[in-house]
Amino acid sequence: MKRLIILFGCLLFSCVLFSACRMAQVLSTQYSENIAQATYGTESNHPGMNDGNLETIATLPAKNERNFVIRFAEIHPVRKIVIHNGNLFRFEMQYLDSETAEWETFDTIIQRRNIGDERAQAEFVFDRLNFKTKMIRIAVTRTVDDVIVNKVMAEPGDRIVDQRKTLAGFYYPHYRVMQPAIAQIREIEIYHLANNK
Repeated sequence: MKRLIILFGCLLFSCVLFSACRMAQVLSTQYSENIAQATYGTESNHPGMNDGNLETIATLPAKNERNFVIRFAEIHPVRKIVIHNGNLFRFEMQYLDSETAEWETFDTIIQRRNIGDERAQAEFVFDRLNFKTKMIRIAVTRTVDDVIVNKVMAEPGDRIVDQRKTLAGFYYPHYRVMQPAIAQIREIEIYHLANNK
């Protein structure tokens, strides 16, 4: 009788385990191919961003306004985006609303501080997205290579990040101004849900 109970218990455990694995497979999200790649007719403002090679680096000049832009051949649904980072620290993820023709921000990113020996967070993943668009924009506000300098007088075109009245405990009004560096990303991947046939 004891052997029969153990045998029945093992059989029941095997059935539950098999059912759980099968259910997890059914419930897991299946994504399309990477529609950001140039082979799908997608264009970018730097070819290194969507060439499918993580060794190439897409760069933007050291200016106050730095935007990486992806343009699809047609309007696509977007469910997941992966960015293989170069040196981005703060940025906004935006898409062009096809109805209003306005840029909509769907996430604002500040890099994690605890990243070990790395200078910049290697990868950012945005999933559970649900919009349709023809264009995606990464609006860079800060890289890990940008430098903050103190200036007594701000000049036209300066990007002021702070204005202070003291320095080292003494009255010293000054501006903290960002000197932008080249912005870099290695690759962007964009997915919608796979068509189950």
